[in-house]
Amino acid sequence: MKSILELSEVKAYRYFMESSNYCSLDLPKYINFSKVLTYVEEKVGKKSFDEILKDKNKKPSEYEGVNHKLLIKKDANYMYRPIDVANPYLYYLLVKQITTKANWKEIKRVFSTFVSPNIDVISIPKVKGHKDKSHKAAGITDWWEKIEQKTFILSLKYRYMFVTDITNCYGSIYTHTIAWALMGKDIAKKKKGKPGLLGNMIDTYMQGMQYGQTNGIPQGSVLFDFIAEIVLGYADSQVSETLALKGITDYKILRYRDDYRIFCNKKEELEEIAFLLHDVLANLNLQLNAKKTMLTEDVIDNALKPDKLAYMKRYPLYRNAGQRTYTTASTLQQELLYIHQFAKEFPNSGTLRKLLTTFSKRLHKRKQAVNNPEILIAILTEIALGSPKCYSIVLQLCSVLINKLSTTSEREEIVNDIYKKFQMIPNIGELQIWMQRITYQWSNPINYTESICKIVANAPDVMLWNNEWVADVYKEGFPQYEICTSWLRDCYTPIIDIDEVSLFDTY
Repeated sequence: MKSILELSEVKAYRYFMESSNYCSLDLPKYINFSKVLTYVEEKVGKKSFDEILKDKNKKPSEYEGVNHKLLIKKDANYMYRPIDVANPYLYYLLVKQITTKANWKEIKRVFSTFVSPNIDVISIPKVKGHKDKSHKAAGITDWWEKIEQKTFILSLKYRYMFVTDITNCYGSIYTHTIAWALMGKDIAKKKKGKPGLLGNMIDTYMQGMQYGQTNGIPQGSVLFDFIAEIVLGYADSQVSETLALKGITDYKILRYRDDYRIFCNKKEELEEIAFLLHDVLANLNLQLNAKKTMLTEDVIDNALKPDKLAYMKRYPLYRNAGQRTYTTASTLQQELLYIHQFAKEFPNSGTLRKLLTTFSKRLHKRKQAVNNPEILIAILTEIALGSPKCYSIVLQLCSVLINKLSTTSEREEIVNDIYKKFQMIPNIGELQIWMQRITYQWSNPINYTESICKIVANAPDVMLWNNEWVADVYKEGFPQYEICTSWLRDCYTPIIDIDEVSLFDTY
């Protein structure tokens, strides 16, 4: 499996310009940003950032709403993660700058200086292979192989494991630290704001996307993940160099984005490594998450995520025999109630999503009638309320069950009940997008408030991105409404296929 650093500058450019990498949100397939990106690519061409400005004295950092933001619920309470659908003009210009021959060569060189025999970084964006459904799926497969499986192997070599992550990593990255990572802190400080330098250019674009803010970088694109890796790789190199000076060499660190697993045979040395990591990150305005930090001797058990371990320890709900999946539950309702209880204990977990996917597979193959589908829908809605990461798969299941109701009025009533239930919580743009996938073809569709939904519904005067800073000649005919492929939208039935929401081939 290739990482993006193995690509040429030309292939890296094309990789970043793919719609699925531009926006990493799970969206219905009729929502695609390729036409917008192609328009900007052709319209702007070789023009520079300064050349496309409407007012040379007014930068995009002085405008609000340059990126389109969605607040994604992280849990059942009040935690949200802001996801950016990047301004296509700034995104294109930034990709173009990063992937010039000289800059891409320099980025590769800088990453080579981060490499340490004691630190394995698993989170450099991956290029999907012929067996992978998507680049995102390739990254998850890589996590399983190189984090979970590697932890088992390292349990033979090391007695202790320290597990931690960074609190609000992307929201805490100081944009100026990107230049520190690319040039070194001292040089970057001396050349702060100097035009033409890659680190300063990236800093400028980051600020342009978020109203001049320097604390935090956007989330929601593979490009932003890659920029975060520049800063985190810089931290890796500082940790490695300092430990070498201290004579600490018998350790191993596995890092996936802001998640760390540190292995060592001496508890005192492991604590010293952990303290040093804390110190290095603090100098970059980053803090370790005390709630997710632990030191353990039970490496095997803690190699697995808690949700996966808990499922294995209990009597599993499902077992596979050949091509068939069997359940210990006697009814569909029992199956879902089991999943509901698991969701209460491990909301948003990978195991929960896998259980829901397996349930969907079994429902798809079921020959018998489904009794009381409205009860199953009610249970699924409660699962989604507590596990926002499961919105798409839950609504896929709901779409199948809604179709089993007898009349149109029954279907409309229960969908409105679902929507009213979710309207009790703020910022449900992502959920609206998937609910619209179910209801668009209905004669009385719901009027959703999310801007992407309005574009899908051809509502007038929608502004997804604030492009006021762009000169008129570069935005004449800007195809904002073409983010929705209308013929594909129109040919979909109200039933969502599992293939639309699953990262992996299911059937």
